[in-house]
Amino acid sequence: MNTKLLIIMALAIASVTQVYSQKDSTSNNRNCKLFVEFDVPITVLTGGISANAGIRHKNYRLSLGYEHFKAPSKQFSGTPDGFNMRVNYIYALNFDYFYAKSKSDKGFYSRLMYHNKSQFVENKASRDSKILYSQLVGLEAGYVWKFFHGLYVAPRAGALYYLKSPQGKDNNPVLIGDAFYDNKRHKVWDTYYSFMLGYSF
Repeated sequence: MNTKLLIIMALAIASVTQVYSQKDSTSNNRNCKLFVEFDVPITVLTGGISANAGIRHKNYRLSLGYEHFKAPSKQFSGTPDGFNMRVNYIYALNFDYFYAKSKSDKGFYSRLMYHNKSQFVENKASRDSKILYSQLVGLEAGYVWKFFHGLYVAPRAGALYYLKSPQGKDNNPVLIGDAFYDNKRHKVWDTYYSFMLGYSF
């Protein structure tokens, strides 16, 4: 179901972009462009996927994102000892603003984000498990550096605030089997830094 939804979203974005591309086909410098990008560390370290795809219009970008991965380490995810954790999905809506006055698809940007998230948590000893849901909003800052035609890398750092914590309204430890799951990174704020590999069409 998640994969089907991702495909539908990607096709919708591509269709809208194609319409704009046809309107501007007589111009070499189109106002609207399609882009796709992948989070390299998450993809390499976890074998999962973290991708965004969307449309850029002048200094603005709008994109949809999807992530699915297994937490590679306690330092990365904050997962307490005795538990396994994976991200079943993150559906993201992103809105970016580029500060450069050109349309060259590069430079510093800021991002507003909304995430809808599902995590699978398992007690290693008892094999009991629960699925925890959360919602987040956040800010990100990054820099897009184009190095070959449409290819680019984008180092980024961000902070996400939990509108709805996976541990409930009061952030109480969650009983899973015979042990309590209490992840300090997934209570109020979560921060990250990473880099994307992308292509702008």
